[in-house]
Amino acid sequence: MKLAWLTDIHLNFLEKQERKLFYSEILNKSCDGVLISGDIAEAPCLIEILNEMVDEIGKPIYFVLGNHDYYRGQVSELRNKIAL
Repeated sequence: MKLAWLTDIHLNFLEKQERKLFYSEILNKSCDGVLISGDIAEAPCLIEILNEMVDEIGKPIYFVLGNHDYYRGQVSELRNKIAL
C-alpha cells in the first residue's frame, strides 16, 4: 500500500480553490490513501475540511490530531465530533 504522508498542512489558511489544487496534487501521486500527522486545521472548521478531503480525494484518510487542530475549540467536544 502506498500512502501520501502529510503533516502540518494547516488547510484553514487556504481558500477552497487553493485546497482543491492541493487535493489534486495528492491524487497525482497515485497513492492508495493519505496519512496526516497533525495540524490539519483549527477546530471550528476541522470537520468540514476533513469531509471536504474525503469527497475530493476519494481514498482512505488516516490521521492524528495535532495541537493546532484544537485551537479555538474544546478538546472533549472535538474528540466527540471526530469519534462519530
